Amino acid sequence: MKMHKACQVNEAQSTAISHGEGPMLVLAGPGSGKTFTITQRILYLIETCHVEPENILVITFTKAAAKEMQERFVRAVAGKSLPVSFGTFHATFFSILKYSSYLDTSNILKESEKRKILKKILQTMGLYDGIEMIAQATLEISKCKNMGADPDKVVDTQIGTREEFVRLYTAYQQELSKQRKIDFDDMILQCYQLLKENEKIRKLWQERFSYILIDEFQDINLMQYEVVKLLSAPQNNLFVVGDDDQSIYGFRGSDPKIMRQFKEDYPDTKTVVLNKNYRSKNDIVASSLKLISHNENRYQKQLEAENCKKDGLKLFCFPTKESQINHVLKAITQYMKKEGAKYSDIAVIYRTIGHAVITAEKMSKAGIPFCLLEKPKHIYESEVARDILAYVRLALDETNKDEFFRIMNRPVRYISRESVPRGPLSKEILLESNQGKDYVIHNIIQLYQQLAFIKKMSPYAAINYIRKGIGYDTYRKEKTGKTAQEIEEDTVLLDQIQEGAKDFATLEEWLQFIKKYDEELEKLSKTTYEKDAVCMVTMHASKGLEWPMVIIPDLNEGFIPHKKAVTREEIEEERRMLYVAMTRAKEYLFLFCIADKQAYSNLPSRFLYEIFDDLHILPCQ
Repeated sequence: MKMHKACQVNEAQSTAISHGEGPMLVLAGPGSGKTFTITQRILYLIETCHVEPENILVITFTKAAAKEMQERFVRAVAGKSLPVSFGTFHATFFSILKYSSYLDTSNILKESEKRKILKKILQTMGLYDGIEMIAQATLEISKCKNMGADPDKVVDTQIGTREEFVRLYTAYQQELSKQRKIDFDDMILQCYQLLKENEKIRKLWQERFSYILIDEFQDINLMQYEVVKLLSAPQNNLFVVGDDDQSIYGFRGSDPKIMRQFKEDYPDTKTVVLNKNYRSKNDIVASSLKLISHNENRYQKQLEAENCKKDGLKLFCFPTKESQINHVLKAITQYMKKEGAKYSDIAVIYRTIGHAVITAEKMSKAGIPFCLLEKPKHIYESEVARDILAYVRLALDETNKDEFFRIMNRPVRYISRESVPRGPLSKEILLESNQGKDYVIHNIIQLYQQLAFIKKMSPYAAINYIRKGIGYDTYRKEKTGKTAQEIEEDTVLLDQIQEGAKDFATLEEWLQFIKKYDEELEKLSKTTYEKDAVCMVTMHASKGLEWPMVIIPDLNEGFIPHKKAVTREEIEEERRMLYVAMTRAKEYLFLFCIADKQAYSNLPSRFLYEIFDDLHILPCQ
């Protein structure tokens, strides 16, 4: 087998690379060299098996992965131009549709067009309550199509009732048909229908792509798999590479069961495990394996670390969230004292990007450069944040009528909009326009007294006073009609906002910070990963990346596993997410939790008990 200079393969990689015809399943653990194995497999097919390059199709899940794979292959063949096809599922399947039908790029529905269509349908149905509903509708329609496009089989929907979801789905598809548009999920569905129904076209593409290689196979969904089965028949020269332990995109319709089903669908499948980890130290590999072994539905596999050192894993428990954040900054500062250390060597990995906001604020103040691979939701634009800000702004400017309208009945004070004068706003004019309404008069006087108190307070104290003294928290729980879960989420957000206000002495300083906050986040979120900055990233977005040092905070019940994870399948996916995050670390892995036994929300994650035999003997600061 000819290979690029300096290439070395272990036994498992050699077995995979030199596989002949028929299906092969390659179980590739983290850091096991799967990209190298795939590129060398392509070379082997061309140079040893004499397969024509144009007959080889390599499918990945992202454009970035396809580009990286192609670049690695080009380097392996010393820059020769060989027409191997590299592409994503969507790009590959759309090229088949374009060749065989009237479709071109003008028929692809833009995201802005999709949002406009869904908003109009939701409004017509009386279901629209903000952009979050459009995002939820997009997600559920996509998942339905990825599972076979039968909306009648949808059981769990947050878009009203199941019947209402069917109506939404039907109306959406009718509008797409009317506009002669298809969305990204239709590319897969229509490609499946074309190949299944048209034997001539099916044979044409089966002959064109006689060897198919698929990366990250654990992320495949049902319809993608069905198209692949049609394309690969009858030779079934399928070379699929993946790790069912890293399947973390269930919300998109991916299902690790498909990977386990592969050997049933192709009984003559040969299986090889790439069991050598070239990325992480021994204790990081061992602890991640100990965690993931608690999942029942998985291929059993043992990985060995090339790096036998056992000084990479550290667990710290903290009494408060603030002390945890301070230690994140401390760990970064200490690492930077190493010779040759770079900020870009470090990643802080969160369950959701919203949890990173306070840490990002602290880093900014400490002068630690960081980049956000995903833009977090602007917490100060949430409903509860706008209410708090309205109180603060009104306290500083009692003539601000917009802010007065927002909070005049939060909590309820029975001030009618009609009783608010049309002209300039003032306490005196407001009292005069409500003469004879003694209870309302009392409430107005009390409100202005409260505003006077707020004006003299620090931001932290003011927020606490609004929530507890004025009764905003009680109002949220008793008068808004929100579910218990929504109230809890609002409470977490308010706690986060209040905690972030601690570092500001005056209300004016805090408001100035908020004014610049969104602009700063927008700028930071566009910072490229190549720049020297600490990477702030979610567990989902960390997949496929690696850093010398990884910090994973908030390893507490309710965060990881997330409080919404209830079923065994959901808990197993949460465990896989933590496994992915842990296996991003090359040299150092810091696991942080808050260990306040008096508060249920601050119980250490059950996953930590699966990794460590005894949490009580570990350092707590």
